Amino acid sequence: MSKAEFGALIFAAWTMSIWALTMTATSQRRRNRTLLERICWAHARAHARRRRAHLVRQVRDSPLATRPDRPTLDYLQREDVLYQASRRALALKMVIPVAMSVSAGGALAAAIQRTSWHVWRDAVAIGVLVTPMLITAVIASLVANQGMQRWTTEAMTVTVRRAYEALLQPLEVTGKEPPTASPFNSPHVAAVQALEDFAIALERYAVQRALPDGRNPMPQVVARFVAAAALVRELRDGVELDRIDGAKRALLEVERILKVLASGRLQDLAPGDVSADGLLHSHRERRAWRQQVLRGSAFTLCLAGIVFALASSAVGVALATAAAAGLVVTWDKILRLSTSSDANRSAST
Repeated sequence: MSKAEFGALIFAAWTMSIWALTMTATSQRRRNRTLLERICWAHARAHARRRRAHLVRQVRDSPLATRPDRPTLDYLQREDVLYQASRRALALKMVIPVAMSVSAGGALAAAIQRTSWHVWRDAVAIGVLVTPMLITAVIASLVANQGMQRWTTEAMTVTVRRAYEALLQPLEVTGKEPPTASPFNSPHVAAVQALEDFAIALERYAVQRALPDGRNPMPQVVARFVAAAALVRELRDGVELDRIDGAKRALLEVERILKVLASGRLQDLAPGDVSADGLLHSHRERRAWRQQVLRGSAFTLCLAGIVFALASSAVGVALATAAAAGLVVTWDKILRLSTSSDANRSAST
């Protein structure tokens, strides 16, 4: 096997790993557990139990927090198991495409170095070395977003837990010496960022529940979660402006939200309703932009393969280009179906 054919084989293996990653992304959205999640399930349960014990110790050491009741702790542990299993399964699924992208970039760069392009050879070699990694990173991030949409409550719960744990930490504003090893990072910054992440998670959950069956809208549910996101951002501003007093109020409110999520009485999340039209419109714009980025990345990959095939006479490179073209066609069909479904959802609302 020649070096060109070996490089073409690596390139084809990378495109096939990307294809397998994209084709199995929708399986993460099904209700049942996937094979990788079953493999990670025991470790996720053990990790969730340790995290529950650590949270109980943090609450016990806090002078402000009241110990959550057993249903709330059970709810946090259950959602933590789902989150850990999904996250670890996605990480395992992405190991092979990431490794193959590095190999494919190295093989393409080595092939470019063997050509007679004296002027542009180094620049093109660097470009083809980085391009598979960038394309893999973009597709992996989009696949990860798809995979975490099956259990829509888990991402929301893990963010409220982070906010709760950040607020349990004392916000020291007195003393002659900084209380931590990072004196230039104020203690309140972590709580502010965690509350913002929680607000974003609430909005994402609202978007996921806007049209759960694709036809019948749920405006009251969306309005309730958008109002909760506005309340959390108000708490975030209070922590930023009032520090200690704001952190106390935010801790009590986050405890209340946790109990509401555990009880299932979601109408008690936040008082009042907020219009969700702006949120849904911005979500459709972001989704359209992501689809354009993905389509552009796929066609860039195909174009790079075609150019490389024209510059080389290796038959294996042409086969790799055909595999890349098949990947582009597959992704284009997926994106067109996704775009048409979004259009139907917009029309139904």
